[in-house]
Amino acid sequence: MGGRGLAFFTAAVLTLLFACVATSAVQAEPGVTVKTDIVYKTVDGESLMLDAYLPQGTGTRPGVVLIHGGGWRGGDKSSYRAWGISYAQLGVAAFSINYRLSHVAKYPAAVEDCLDAVRWLRTHAEEFHLDPERLGVEGGSAGGHLALMVALMEPDSSAVDSHGQPLKNWVRCAVSFAGPTDLTDAESIEASTEKQSLVAFLGCTLSECPERHREASPITYVSPDDPPVLLVHGTADRVVPFKQANLLEKALKKAGVPVEVLALEGCGHDFGCLDREGRNKLLEKTRRFMLHHLGVE
Repeated sequence: MGGRGLAFFTAAVLTLLFACVATSAVQAEPGVTVKTDIVYKTVDGESLMLDAYLPQGTGTRPGVVLIHGGGWRGGDKSSYRAWGISYAQLGVAAFSINYRLSHVAKYPAAVEDCLDAVRWLRTHAEEFHLDPERLGVEGGSAGGHLALMVALMEPDSSAVDSHGQPLKNWVRCAVSFAGPTDLTDAESIEASTEKQSLVAFLGCTLSECPERHREASPITYVSPDDPPVLLVHGTADRVVPFKQANLLEKALKKAGVPVEVLALEGCGHDFGCLDREGRNKLLEKTRRFMLHHLGVE
């Protein structure tokens, strides 16, 4: 969900969270190798690219896939630069990806691209010194929706782990910042101030294609073997109503899947209500969750 007002979401929230820590990281980038515009897929003549933020040194390391927001019709992988550098400085390889936007291709194109990026990273893990069995995924707004789709959708039968066994999950954990979770919830759609972006993404309204809305909803794919999920959401969000976090939390708990919700009281979609201390606490909590589940203590 979200259109023009959502296109700046990722940059805005990351700027807020990194207000105290990002400047020196972006300027100096100590201990980090940055590789930009790496092609991971070509479709219909368009090259889809990712940026890699890699810890320097030897040995394998876990990784995290970063998915930008922008209402599925805007945004760019570069908005995660400071975020990616920060992860790399903590010993986690970060990969910020682009995907086909809704004016280029409707659903399921963006979901397919995100899954293909994960497949590509697993195939090319050796060149990035990446442990393919320790991947996480993270995104904001529309990127949060796509991150949840990656985390909750079951891998196809051709996907195998490093031992040749069927892959249980695409990733080890997921973090969603204000991502839509149930696109069939008419109340949430009606309450959203940016609902036209959902129509642009799916190509139809809920009444016109309810099954497509169900298929494109992360909540549809909840199962007991899903990885742990962290949902960060503002209680005053008018773009993606807070109810969306509650719906997925309830479904995951019912399935026995570990889930945490960080409810940001009074915050809207861009988390602008957070002061310096609040930003630091949120940054610490999200980092702790991701690092813990990737085995970095």
